[in-house]
Amino acid sequence: MAIITFWSNSKRQTGQTMSLAAIATSMAIEHNYKILIISTKYDDNTLELCFGEVDKNKKILKKLMQNPTNTLDNGIEGLARMAHSGRMTPDSIQNYTHVIYRNRLEVLYGYRQIENRPAKEEYLKIKEKYKDIIQNANRFYDMVFVDLDKGLNDEIVRQVLNISNLVVISVEQKIDMINDFNNLKNNSELFENNNIILNIGRFDSFSKYSIKNIARYVGIKKNIIAIPYNTLYFEAANEETVADLFLKIRKVDPTDRNANFVNEVKQAGEKIIYKLQELQIRM
Repeated sequence: MAIITFWSNSKRQTGQTMSLAAIATSMAIEHNYKILIISTKYDDNTLELCFGEVDKNKKILKKLMQNPTNTLDNGIEGLARMAHSGRMTPDSIQNYTHVIYRNRLEVLYGYRQIENRPAKEEYLKIKEKYKDIIQNANRFYDMVFVDLDKGLNDEIVRQVLNISNLVVISVEQKIDMINDFNNLKNNSELFENNNIILNIGRFDSFSKYSIKNIARYVGIKKNIIAIPYNTLYFEAANEETVADLFLKIRKVDPTDRNANFVNEVKQAGEKIIYKLQELQIRM
């Protein structure tokens, strides 16, 4: 059982959530793992657009707007309410998730803002319980993938990074962000155990910042993954069809234009598994 957190120190777009969704979906298909994806982000529907339930959530939001005294009993809100009352158990988490592949992949969507309610206040109350929710989930699921808020200024973010078995740090394919990763790797106490992997989101194979050059520059050889931009995937990620797409392209022909994307995502999953095993041996 392991907590794998995708995080970025930059407020810019790094492909963090898209990389996580692709890797977790691929791993759920290729391996016999029970995987949960958790979003800790505020009012972000990226995962919903990947996996579905956007229409369902719109109906829930509309109902709450019509009657703000109603409570939300599904998703992160309902689970946080259980945590605050001391009734949350590891196996109860599955009652609040959206099932993608039964017994393989589930997602716990993050907090969504609703008109006519104190959104920030409620979000902060829920946020207090993220650490408890993630740790309880880790006792029930084989792997918990966390899509974490960016930056290091937030105490909850630091708490989640501290309890993570592996942190996948997402950066753009640009020298300033690669330099920032180097600085974090060498100077931050959060990563002194070397439990990190560098992720280049929306990777461009024609850039001079190739994997080989980046590896040489940051001084690591194995712990780099790169998720290329792929048209089919980014379209599916806006049409709630990511789960269907990965089943269709699982065994793509090597000459197919999507083969590189499929192979890189699979390799990223394998590197995560290998890194977790390596960290376990060190313990």
